Amino acid sequence: MEDKDYLAALRKAFDDGRLTIDMEYGKLDHLDSPVNVQAEKAWWPLGGLFGSLALGWFFDWHYGVAFAAVIAVLYYTVGRRFIGSQMRKRMRSQIMEDVLLWRKQWRLKGIALVIGDDRCASPDGNWIRFTMKHLTGEGSAAPQA
Repeated sequence: MEDKDYLAALRKAFDDGRLTIDMEYGKLDHLDSPVNVQAEKAWWPLGGLFGSLALGWFFDWHYGVAFAAVIAVLYYTVGRRFIGSQMRKRMRSQIMEDVLLWRKQWRLKGIALVIGDDRCASPDGNWIRFTMKHLTGEGSAAPQA
């Protein structure tokens, strides 16, 4: 089997609910991470800044400060959850469809494959061996990931 076949087995197990992917969003917030889109995070502070300036300019500086505080609270409660869900969607729709993107993401920290009590975390874990052991039944010998 080739890498793409092992990735297809992971994808099928994920879709079937037999495999979960734990994602540490703080570690995935890396410029080289394929699941990270900087623009998703940038509009929160930029929107807060421009909204605060506009409210402060046209009404009163108190409104501008209050708006900035509301945006900060919204980011830490709703925004981060939204960004995480977008990363999870990209993981399935893009990263798990392309072996090159999968390998690029696996070289970074922040994801772990989980089946039952067994866990394989990037970048030190061997995702091919994990797939062989749990999903393809090929044994424990595996090429280097």
